[in-house]
Amino acid sequence: MAFRTLLFALLLAGSAFSSDSLERIRLYTMPDPANPGGLKGRIAHPELPIEQILAMPDVNPEELYAGEITGPKRDTFQFTGLPAGKYDLVVIYDSSFYEGLQLNRDTSTLTPDDRKNIEAAIQKSEPFFSKKVVHRVEGLTGRSSAARGICTYLRDKGSSERADFRRTYKLVILKDVGPGWQIVRARDLYPVWTDPRHALPPHHFSAALNQLRVADQMKDLGEIDLAR
Repeated sequence: MAFRTLLFALLLAGSAFSSDSLERIRLYTMPDPANPGGLKGRIAHPELPIEQILAMPDVNPEELYAGEITGPKRDTFQFTGLPAGKYDLVVIYDSSFYEGLQLNRDTSTLTPDDRKNIEAAIQKSEPFFSKKVVHRVEGLTGRSSAARGICTYLRDKGSSERADFRRTYKLVILKDVGPGWQIVRARDLYPVWTDPRHALPPHHFSAALNQLRVADQMKDLGEIDLAR
C-alpha cells in the first residue's frame, strides 16, 4: 500500500518523525479516497495549537481516524475520506485534552458498586502503567452488561535510557462477567513519551465534539468552542 501511503502522509503533515509517530500510524485507520465525506473546522476556544485531533465512528470504536491540522496557529483541522455516519472527536493539546465520546447510547445505570469494581479492574490492568485515571465511565448494570470508560494511563517514572514518562489515553470497554467487571478491549488513542511536567493534562468533556454527522460531502463545522 505504497509504504502505508507514505507513512500516512507523514502522519498528516505532522512534526518530525519519531517512534511515537510510527506507532500511531499503526493505530489509526486509513481514510478511503473513495468516500467523499469529511469534517473540517476551527477550534476557536481554547486558543491553543492542536497536537492531535481524532474522529471515532459511532458504529465501530475500533476504527479511529487522525485529522490533518493546518493553519499558522495549528487551530484548524480537516478529515477526509470518512464513511457516512456519526463521529465523536477527541482534541489533544500539550496541556489538556477534550473529548466528545458517546460511551453509552442509553442513560447510564451503573451503580456505585459497579463503578467501584470497574475502577478496580482498570487499576489492576497493564502493570507497566503505574497510574490510571478514570475520567468518565458509562454503561448498564447487570450480568453480561457492558460499559465504556475514557482513561489516562501513565507510567510516572523514567528509566536509565530516558527521563520522560510514558502516557496514553484509552477507550476501555468492559463487561460484567458475573463475579465482577472485566476489561475485554482497550483502544489506545494517543500514546506518547511526555515531559514529566505535563504528564497528566486535565480532561474535559465537550458536547461540541459529540455525534457529528458525516454524509457524502465535506461538512464545515465552523468555529468551535470546546467550553460548551
